[in-house]
Amino acid sequence: MEIILNKEDFSNGIKIVEKVTSQKAIQPILSNILIETVSSDRIRFCATDLNLAINYKTKAQVEKEGSITLSARKISEIVSKLSSSEITLKSIDETNNVKIKSGKTEFDLISLNPDEFPKTTNETSQEEYKTVVLNKNEFSKAIKQVIFAVSQQETQAVLTGVCFTIEGNILELAATDGNRLTRIQKEIKTPSDELINFIVPSKTLQEVQRISSLVEDEDITLKIQKNKILFEFEDLAFQSRLIDGVYPKYQQLIPAANDKKIVIDRAELINSIERVSIMVNDRTNVVKFNFTQGQLEIMADTPEAGRSKDYIDIEYNFDDMLTAFNYRYVLDGLKNMDSKNVEIEISDVLAASIFKPQDDNSNYICLIMPVKVQ
Repeated sequence: MEIILNKEDFSNGIKIVEKVTSQKAIQPILSNILIETVSSDRIRFCATDLNLAINYKTKAQVEKEGSITLSARKISEIVSKLSSSEITLKSIDETNNVKIKSGKTEFDLISLNPDEFPKTTNETSQEEYKTVVLNKNEFSKAIKQVIFAVSQQETQAVLTGVCFTIEGNILELAATDGNRLTRIQKEIKTPSDELINFIVPSKTLQEVQRISSLVEDEDITLKIQKNKILFEFEDLAFQSRLIDGVYPKYQQLIPAANDKKIVIDRAELINSIERVSIMVNDRTNVVKFNFTQGQLEIMADTPEAGRSKDYIDIEYNFDDMLTAFNYRYVLDGLKNMDSKNVEIEISDVLAASIFKPQDDNSNYICLIMPVKVQ
């Protein structure tokens, strides 16, 4: 193989795929990037750790067709240090090595056999896909708004991912770790004529967010199979395994109606919690919320350090109520909302409480279980 390409295109290709390589894999080939020609003026970068796989196409001048594999770490370092804007890659047939030339600089890299690289494309797959098209930026934002609530405990595999439900023209994303729940609904461009339900690993969605910021496409296409999902842009395809299992019926956790509704300035509430949390008990992270007519008192205390309290004006016209939350859960939810005001819906001091942006049409909620006030 022999190709000539622009340094910026080369660097961008490496940047997009390199994080999917596996540096500690038993198979050395998994720490490499596969570079292969696809036409007279296009090449493809491929990487995989066997759970995730990514392919990215870019332009290049193809002098001779073929494929090579290069250490992701080494080629990233090399390209970042090259001064010339034009780079030539040429494989040496006798040794299987690769010569890299840019200006007056040359490198000879040891290459592993590209035939050993796992297949990462679906161009010959005969499996039927369910296809969904979404606005890229809205989808990336939706991921951000729910993903922080996934469980960090590997013992509950289904809770380490985000549950996707597609019905009609609505996509619903939900995540829970047992103490809190996030849910958002988005309209899709390709309505489904059947109910589709699957669980995507959080690591996959974090990578989709990163990739989305590196491409200019307006839309993202999701192709769902029985045990895997493909995220597609015009020149990029990212594939992941789905989590096998049944997600909890989280809809049953969401109160049908909470009789007490509080409206608070979101920025004021964030600032108040952050001030008060300086004196929080690091073991429990508990902050108390004392709701009274038109006012919220926020309190924290640590026996060996002291206590703190703060007051903010609110819209509240019900009986006084004292409850408590893990303040980190509350801040996570508040910081992922855009509205000026936030609504809190509560029915009882120990019942699930709902935090949601006011005047929001995405049905976004952050449900948090209170803790018992000591």
